[in-house]
Amino acid sequence: MQKFLRFTIILFTIQSLSVLAFGQSSSIKKGYVTYDFTFAELAIQYLETGDSGYLFKIAETDAARHIFNHANKFNYDVPKGSTLALVKYLLTPVEEKRKILPGFKRNLQYAKDSIAGTDLAQTVCLKLLPKGFEYNGLTHLFFTFGYDLGVTIAGNASINLAHPHYLQDRRELKYYSIHELHHAGFLQLKNNTMVDLNIHTYSEMTTLIEYYTHLEGMGTYAPFDIRQNEHALNADHDYIVLQDTALMREQVKEYFTIYFYFKDNPQKTITDQDWEKISILSDKKRLWYTVGAKMAKTINEKLGREKLTNLMLEPSVNFIKAYLTIKNK
Repeated sequence: MQKFLRFTIILFTIQSLSVLAFGQSSSIKKGYVTYDFTFAELAIQYLETGDSGYLFKIAETDAARHIFNHANKFNYDVPKGSTLALVKYLLTPVEEKRKILPGFKRNLQYAKDSIAGTDLAQTVCLKLLPKGFEYNGLTHLFFTFGYDLGVTIAGNASINLAHPHYLQDRRELKYYSIHELHHAGFLQLKNNTMVDLNIHTYSEMTTLIEYYTHLEGMGTYAPFDIRQNEHALNADHDYIVLQDTALMREQVKEYFTIYFYFKDNPQKTITDQDWEKISILSDKKRLWYTVGAKMAKTINEKLGREKLTNLMLEPSVNFIKAYLTIKNK
């Protein structure tokens, strides 16, 4: 009887600890940034067991609300009715998602050891943000399964540990964690406001182009030095382009052709063709990223780090003007 009671107590304790573990956030807090792995760890439990109860747990996480809000703001082609619908979409069919589970687990451990454990992302980002800047105490870098490469909204960021880019080369997790966490800092400097996509005039389009050139350019440039030091510039397309002098010259010319097309006609009304015109800035050629990073790198080298970082305290048009001042000399 004593052995039975002792076994029952031990079993009850284990079960209680298990419930406690999944009832609390699995995270590593470093200074003012929390690296949150709750979504990722519950995703593993779901894929290993097939227990749909875990989907409900994931849907209740801050990380799920984070990507849900992002999907709705930017109208992603995913279920947007509820966090549960979105989570189900990202994690099913189970049989298919299980195929990448070993790589996902390796990425999760890498993120804990090499990003959160060392506080790498915050440490690097603070060097590319204005002197004296501190992340607010509510800042999170969430680690998720299945949603984009990485996204930022409302001063928080996330990284999709299941993305093929990271499954192929897990070092990329380091660099994109820096990229996304820098965005979080940028947004906090802007009072967590982003330029509205519901715009109608060329003047508004110009402001949108300026903002996202600044945001994505700084985010892309933020891990440049560590990539260079670790010989990782050739591991990502944006940085391959940045090293190609002739191609960058063409891209800068193409960018400013588009930019001044809108800037020089502020009263005109935006058409569907105009949205197609700026698609090469965001996805087709990613000029926001490559040309924006070229601007950041040039300003840093010619005007200094303090000037570059302080520009984030000003309207983004000043980032463009600073680069043009150097370029046109």
